[in-house]
Amino acid sequence: MQSARPVMNSSDTVPVEIQFSLMHIKELDVRSQVLTTTGLLILQWVDERLRWDPREYNNLTQITIEAKHLWQPEFVVINGAERVYKRYGHFRAILSHDGSIRWEPGGAFKTMCQIDITYYPFDDQLCSLVFGAWSYRTSNMNLTSPSAKINLDSYKANGEWQITTTEVQRNEFFYGCCPNERFSNVAFRIHLRRRYTYYILNVILPSILTSVLLLSIFFCTPGQKVQIGVVVLLSFRIFLLNVADNIPKTSDHVPLLGIYLTCTMAITTLSMVLTVFVLNLHHMGDRPVPPWVTRIVLVHVARAVGIRAINTADRRKPTCADDAEQTFRPSSKQPRHAVLVQRVDSARPVILALRRTGQVDAKIAGGANVSPDLETADECHNGVDETSRSPGDYTREWQNIAEVFDRLFFWLFLIATVVTTLVLFHPLTDLCTKRLT
Repeated sequence: MQSARPVMNSSDTVPVEIQFSLMHIKELDVRSQVLTTTGLLILQWVDERLRWDPREYNNLTQITIEAKHLWQPEFVVINGAERVYKRYGHFRAILSHDGSIRWEPGGAFKTMCQIDITYYPFDDQLCSLVFGAWSYRTSNMNLTSPSAKINLDSYKANGEWQITTTEVQRNEFFYGCCPNERFSNVAFRIHLRRRYTYYILNVILPSILTSVLLLSIFFCTPGQKVQIGVVVLLSFRIFLLNVADNIPKTSDHVPLLGIYLTCTMAITTLSMVLTVFVLNLHHMGDRPVPPWVTRIVLVHVARAVGIRAINTADRRKPTCADDAEQTFRPSSKQPRHAVLVQRVDSARPVILALRRTGQVDAKIAGGANVSPDLETADECHNGVDETSRSPGDYTREWQNIAEVFDRLFFWLFLIATVVTTLVLFHPLTDLCTKRLT
């Protein structure tokens, strides 16, 4: 009796109505692409062999009986992640006097769900639970659904996923080998939307703040630049690993957040290379700055990045030749260098005589009123000429160059970070527009 179809005529079809009552979404494993739900299946059919007249049985209209004593509709989880077929005979059924049977087996269902993590963590997912007959053709048992939505009366909210809408769809298909033998199934579709507050606070905001920290490299002292750069680089790597642990191992869909973190990590790596370049400029002082570099960087580039143009000519100390030229200002049109040479040559014997007695140094040290001619000639005689600078004299000019490059790289990386953020997260605006409409 349990294996025979509940019809008096073997050519008749047994119509079976199926509904699904969702109780809880236990987990949506994005990495394994498996949805685990808890719910009840509500099946209704008519057994023509189990009818009676209530008047003959003390007005008994219905009884509760173990389903293993009845014919049970064959159904399996078509897209099941584990066993597609389970036995539900221990669930009891309600049998009415007109032969109608209502059976509500339930349990935990694990089904496959195709995951699209392009907009992760602002993604929407569509998962289905497909129930259908394994052996019975539509001509023997016809699965239908009386409702267009999943029953959510007993549903308990999930902390990670929010149900936006549900739908029920009946499908009828056939296999290529047997086009005349059609089979039916019913798909219960669940539209899920991820609750993204957790990911904003723990992934996105820290990523943006770390990007801001990256820009601070260009305002740090030379000793701190590399340290902060390494910390920022490792931070982005950790964020990328956290994202990679929560997404499936597939190349079909790549999350925008992962692309953003990868691009920002590449920008951080480039900033480290440029930081080393700036540090080399900052500690360079053994050679003079080429004039064309001074003209381009300290004037034009400095003005473009918001730094007042640095005029190195105003910073140059007056040389011995300049002092001498000021001291021995000629009254005629004779060349200045010729006058300087004549005055120094004429004063040299006097200087040598006074230096042997120590009078020149004593007078200069004591602040005595010494002739400017003697002072200037004495300095030039001793070879104290500012024009022949030691290697360390160029350090300040190279530091000015490094400062301009620091400001230039700051603006370039600020623009790159903003553009990367806008380009990669621009599709989210379209997604939000679709949700609002």
